[in-house]
Amino acid sequence: MGQIPLYGLIPNAQFHLIDPFYSIRPIFAMEKASLLELGFLPIITSAFLWQLAAGLKLININLGLRYDRELFQLGQKLTAWGLALIFSVGLIYSGYYDNVIRGYKVVGGSGGVPIWSYLIIFTQIFTWQIVLTLIVEIFDKGYGFGSGILSFLALQNATSFIAELVGLEMFPVVNNTLKFESLGALLNLVRNFSIFSPTTTINQIWHAFTRVQLPNLTQFYITLATILAVVLLQNFRTEISIRSTKVRGMNQMFPIRLLYTGGLPVLFAYTVIANLQVFGFIFEAALVKLTASPIVSTLFANYVVEPYSNRLVIKSGVLYFFTASQTLLQSIISPLRVVIYSSTVVGLATWFAYKWSYIAGSSPKDISKQFKEQGISIAGKRDISITKEFAKIIPTAAVTGAFILSALAVTGDYLGGLGRNVASIVGVSSAFGILEEFMIDYQQAGGSQFQSAISGFQ
Repeated sequence: MGQIPLYGLIPNAQFHLIDPFYSIRPIFAMEKASLLELGFLPIITSAFLWQLAAGLKLININLGLRYDRELFQLGQKLTAWGLALIFSVGLIYSGYYDNVIRGYKVVGGSGGVPIWSYLIIFTQIFTWQIVLTLIVEIFDKGYGFGSGILSFLALQNATSFIAELVGLEMFPVVNNTLKFESLGALLNLVRNFSIFSPTTTINQIWHAFTRVQLPNLTQFYITLATILAVVLLQNFRTEISIRSTKVRGMNQMFPIRLLYTGGLPVLFAYTVIANLQVFGFIFEAALVKLTASPIVSTLFANYVVEPYSNRLVIKSGVLYFFTASQTLLQSIISPLRVVIYSSTVVGLATWFAYKWSYIAGSSPKDISKQFKEQGISIAGKRDISITKEFAKIIPTAAVTGAFILSALAVTGDYLGGLGRNVASIVGVSSAFGILEEFMIDYQQAGGSQFQSAISGFQ
């Protein structure tokens, strides 16, 4: 339902819309000119804000108390809705939809500003954000596995990965002439492949790797390489031999993964980047609307339209250094941008990874406390040294894993991944977390509840 087009826009508005957020859309499931225009960005931003506020003791809250927990969840929802309100109004005010509103022409005029069209667009986007927040809350309350946000991001990434390779839908591509192409990059290549016309076939192969208005094979291979790298990194772990102090002879291995905090640090870093881009775009549009000096607006961000891709690209300004390059060539000719952007993403990710283990209750002290309550100790170590042993491994694993994943993310950005590589990091990490939680529930239930559920279909 999130891909349903917004009512009041022209047909295939997503191809005519001038898009300033092309590099962050796959990460947050932001679909152009659809109900999911804002994707999960407001919900994710709100969740991070409140979790950090609670973990860093900026607010006094005890999540063990039902009343405090309900207030905490209510605060998250209201903050998400407030951000959705700001983003929706900001996009409409900036003129983001003006060139795709049905019956309205920016150039030449068409009888005044379409106030009612603006209101209808705002109502659809904002209402869907409310519904989306409630759906995520259902998952978080235990009617699913893992976090609701991460579950939906994993699902969105998986379906997009397949659709962008072999998607059957046909879309008109707006260039010099109007033509139709398949959504799937590989399927479009197969449809236009001909052994009887070598020149045309070579051009089609080149087009399959370089087309800009629809997914291309370059982005697919960058995403595939990223997925394989994350799966490989998931297997790196340190195993600590533990024993039970209550049951003699019971020895097991306690694994500490390299990706101790999963893909959350990368998601946090890009959430900050995405908010900078969205608020920056709205702020720059406000400066133009208020007839501010062109020097001031261009000093902040100088947006230029690329006619062949319908992207609104930043060419200079402060915000320029916090956006990813579109191609490897752009990365090579802008070394200062590469350094600042990489440092920002990697720095935010590693800082969050270090703090998150303490916020989420998985710090060395927390693990040691759980061991003591369950009557578990490290083999060959005294109980008093458990915290010290974990303190040598857990922070290092968390920071190192976040550093590697964030470096992998920015590398894909510089090669032209346009956010798809980052989405795959978050999606695969989330899928592993969901699978792990599923298997824990399965083992604790002895498989009985799942076997009885399956037997109903036999």
